[in-house]
Amino acid sequence: MQGASSEGPKPALQVESPMKPFARSLSMLMPLALMACGSEPEAAGPNVVLISIDTLRPDHLGCYGYMRRTSPVIDGLAANGMLFEQHISSAPWTLPAHAAMFTSVPDSVHGVVDPIGVRLSEAFETLPESFQNAGYRTAGFFAGPYLHPAFGLGQGFDSYEDCVQVSGEEEVDQDNAWSMRDPVLRASHHGVTNDKVYSAWSKFIESAGPPAAEEKESFFAFVHLWDVHFDFAPPEPYDTMFDPDYEGRITGRDFFYDPEINAAMPERDKQHIIALYDGEIAWTDFIVGKIKADLEARGLLANTIIVITSDHGTELFDHGHKGHRSQLYEEQIHIPLVIHYPGTVRRGKHAGLTRMIDLGPTLRELANLPAVGTSLGESLAPIARGEIESRRAPPAVSELMSVGRNLRSVRTETDKVIHNATADRYWWFDLVVDGDEMVPKNLGADARSTGLLGLYREVQAELTAAIETRPGAAEQATIPAMVLQSLQANGYVNPGVREDEPDDGTPADRDSDDGAPVDGDR
Repeated sequence: MQGASSEGPKPALQVESPMKPFARSLSMLMPLALMACGSEPEAAGPNVVLISIDTLRPDHLGCYGYMRRTSPVIDGLAANGMLFEQHISSAPWTLPAHAAMFTSVPDSVHGVVDPIGVRLSEAFETLPESFQNAGYRTAGFFAGPYLHPAFGLGQGFDSYEDCVQVSGEEEVDQDNAWSMRDPVLRASHHGVTNDKVYSAWSKFIESAGPPAAEEKESFFAFVHLWDVHFDFAPPEPYDTMFDPDYEGRITGRDFFYDPEINAAMPERDKQHIIALYDGEIAWTDFIVGKIKADLEARGLLANTIIVITSDHGTELFDHGHKGHRSQLYEEQIHIPLVIHYPGTVRRGKHAGLTRMIDLGPTLRELANLPAVGTSLGESLAPIARGEIESRRAPPAVSELMSVGRNLRSVRTETDKVIHNATADRYWWFDLVVDGDEMVPKNLGADARSTGLLGLYREVQAELTAAIETRPGAAEQATIPAMVLQSLQANGYVNPGVREDEPDDGTPADRDSDDGAPVDGDR
C-alpha cells in the first residue's frame, strides 16, 4: 500500500502541529457563514465534472504506480493535472463518505453514519448547492443505492438521476421514492451500471454544447460510477483482460457472500479475483475516456475542471479479509484524487496529506465561488495552482460508526492512531516503517506516541465542538417496513453482528465462524 511519506518520523514536539489548521477552520465557522450568506454569486465560471468511482483503490491505478495497465485515461488526466498521493476518505463505506464529500465535514459532524432512519440535514450547504446558488446548472447521476435522495444527497441538483441496476421490468420510482427493494439491491451488485450512467450523462452533455457568449451557462455534474464495487464481474473483454489463462471455478459473482472467496483460498484463485477487480477498473476507465471525449468534442475540455476520486477503497485480503465497511486500514480509506484543469491546475504530484473534506473548498476556490462557513476542510487550490509546494497538513479523520463498529482514526503524514470507542482501546501505526499496518503499537510508551495520543484527544475535542455548532443534525428518515425488511434481508442491518476484539488490540474481526462476512457496505 502507498500512503506513507518518504520523510522520516517527525519529532514528538512537532506531532501536534497538524492540528492547528483544523482548529483554525473551526474557529472561523460562524464568521465565514455570515460572509457566505451575504455574497453575490460570481459570473459563470468553469464547468465541473466530479467523477466518484466507488471502491477504487489508488494502488491499482497506473498513475499511483500500479504495474497493470488498468487506467490509461485516468493516468493521462493525472499526467496533465495534479495528483494527490495521500488522500484520505472520511469513512470506509459509501453513504457517510459521500455525505462528507458534499458537506466538507467529518462523519460524526454531518451525522449520516448509518443507513437506518437518517438523512443529511438540509441545513448544510452542500457542494452541489454552492454551484446551484452561483447560477450553475447542476446534475447528478448515481448507480449505488446509498446515493439515493432518500438519504438527503440530492440537495442542490437540478436533476439527480437514479441509475441503480434494476431487475427485469422493475423501474425506479419516478418521484424519488426509495429504490431499496430486494431486486434493486441484489441487481445493483450483480449488474453492469457504467453504461447506464454514461447514457444519462450523454443526454445531459448533449444539451450543454458550446453556448452563445451572451447565454453562457456553466454546469456542475456529479458522475458516480459503481461497477468497481463488488461483485467483480466486468463485461467482455475486461473479464479476461488481466487473467486470460484462468481455468478455475472462482468468479467475482457473489464476492461478498461466497465463503469460497477468503484469505485461505489458493493463491491462483486469489489472484484471479484481483484480476477481475482490475478488469472493473479498466472498464470504468473506458467510460471516463468517453466522458472526456464528449467534453473535447464540444470544445468544453479547456474550461472544465475534471476530478477523479473515490469514496473508499476495499480490502483484497490485505489483512486477511475482503470487502470494506469493517476497518480503518489504508486499503479501505486511502483514495485517489486527480484534478485536471488546463491552464490553471499545474502538472505534478503532491506528496503531502490531504482529506476528502478538502475537496469542496478546493472546487469552490478554483471556480471562484464564495467559501462556506460550515466547512471544516481546507482548500487545496493553492497547491493545485502551484502557488505553494507544501504545507503543514491538518490531520485526516476517518470514522466507522455502523455495523457494530465505533472506530475513529487520526492520520498524519507519518502516523495513524486508531481508537475503538466500544472497548476504549487505542493503537497506532508508524506508516514510515510499517506502511502496510501489520504491527500495531501501544500508545504512551514513549514521547512520540504520547504526543500522538494528545493529538487524537485534541481532534476529538474539536469534533465535539463542531458537532455542537453544526447547522443541523442528521434528520429522521421515514423508512417503510418493506424497505427495512429489504435492508435486513440484504445484510445492511444485522442485529446479530459480532463485536469481537482480538487480544492484541487490533481492529475487530468482521467474519463469522464459517468465514462469511456478517455485514458490510454492499
